[in-house]
Amino acid sequence: MKIIATLLISLILLSSCSNNGKEKNIKGIQLLYTNTISDKEADDFAEYLKNSEIANGEEKTIQLDKTGNTYKVRMVVKEEIKDEINKDEDYLTFGGLLATEISTDVFRGNKVEVHYCDENLETLKVCKM
Repeated sequence: MKIIATLLISLILLSSCSNNGKEKNIKGIQLLYTNTISDKEADDFAEYLKNSEIANGEEKTIQLDKTGNTYKVRMVVKEEIKDEINKDEDYLTFGGLLATEISTDVFRGNKVEVHYCDENLETLKVCKM
């Protein structure tokens, strides 16, 4: 499943985000996490990122949030693919597979959604497990 993370690497972009939660930096990734996420959950997710192809040294922004029992992995995407994520079903498929992988590898089978977001962390597309 790590191949899914590799496919999504080119989608993620660094964004200057403020007031979007606490921050950790992992090999070029700005990981933001809201007050709905415990420090332990953030650490577990950071460890997953560190060991994945997502953390390849390129600057990216990812926010981790949770509503009820659903974890939301909010990934800022590059400007040039914003239109494509609504047209190409592969993006939805890849995001769903990544959500499933994160659920299994990090959050003990709990529900995970991957959100493709703009530079303001506004959701453009939601990918479910």
